Amino acid sequence: MVKGLDTQGEILLQRLLSRFSEQYTTKEDLTLLQLVFSPSPTQQMLDNALRICDIEALGAGKSILLSYLMHGNPTLYFPDDVTPRLKGLILNARFANMKTLSHFSRIGRAYNTAGIPILLIKGGAFKVLRPTLSRPMGDVDVLIPKKRFAEAIKIGEKLGYLHDREDSLHAVDFHTETESAVDVHHSLFDPGKPLDVLHENLWERATPHRAFGVDFLLPCHEDHFFLVLANFTKNLREQTSLGNLYYALCDTTFLYSSKVDFDWGIVWDDAVASGREIEIRFAAEFMNKIVPGIIPNMETNFPITRGMQDFCTQVIFDEDFYLRRQRDCQSIRVVDLKNHPQRYGKQIIKFILLKKLRRIPAFVRWYLQVQLAKEVNDAHR
Repeated sequence: MVKGLDTQGEILLQRLLSRFSEQYTTKEDLTLLQLVFSPSPTQQMLDNALRICDIEALGAGKSILLSYLMHGNPTLYFPDDVTPRLKGLILNARFANMKTLSHFSRIGRAYNTAGIPILLIKGGAFKVLRPTLSRPMGDVDVLIPKKRFAEAIKIGEKLGYLHDREDSLHAVDFHTETESAVDVHHSLFDPGKPLDVLHENLWERATPHRAFGVDFLLPCHEDHFFLVLANFTKNLREQTSLGNLYYALCDTTFLYSSKVDFDWGIVWDDAVASGREIEIRFAAEFMNKIVPGIIPNMETNFPITRGMQDFCTQVIFDEDFYLRRQRDCQSIRVVDLKNHPQRYGKQIIKFILLKKLRRIPAFVRWYLQVQLAKEVNDAHR
């Protein structure tokens, strides 16, 4: 039983964790992860994993984790047919990232000239923190002061970059006609709870660095740990950037293991300041689901609240009922509605009603409890 949850909350949490685990991890994946994140990997563990995990089937995005294992454990023996391919993955990622980093260099230098402060976050920051362990990187993310945002957009436009400003409320994605370049954020998340305290703390704790010809700031390890976990849950819920989920495990492990005085309190303070306590705890729960113990002392570091039950209820409700009805309504053709107004009209009205009711946590809890009760009754028949 997870401390802080009643039986119903525990059932919902474990149900959601199991669902995501089944969706995003296979037996081969779990074998790979248990090896890569073992505190003391052995030759026997490696040999067993290579028998189960075909690196061709895993693909480069997952197999590169074996490259990191090789890099950090030179005494382990990798077969002759595997070694050059794993070494080549890091080398390939390093060269593939050069084009993306050149865009950051160009935009970053222009921001330096204009005196716009830059906070380098996400994959670009880890490229600086771990320069020898390259990985695929779609673009570079930076945070700048909100008051300089309009100026920063104009600078990017003058440099010839394109963007779709309407796609996001808190960032602009600069790109060329064929390549992603730099995502410039004025806020870490879409508008919601005021994030002034969070942003102020990030800038205050950041340290100056220079790389790729650009002067910028890097968040402290704890702040970056928070960002990794918050984005981890976001990607799970929205099914975006799923290829980066396993990299998040690498990032969190690196961040807290490479800083002797890592302060978990800062991570939780960030979560509270942004109103993302549930997202942080859920990310940690899921990481520990697929790699047991990878996030230590969760009950102390990330105390759970009643909100976790509401969070799980909402996600399950959306995926099992709301989003399914939404897809059904989106597939209704105008001609179908015209020819069968009563049938399809009722369907649309029910969806609109459900869309409004899903904003009421008490209704969502009741609705899901009814559905769970039906499942239990059906199972005992």
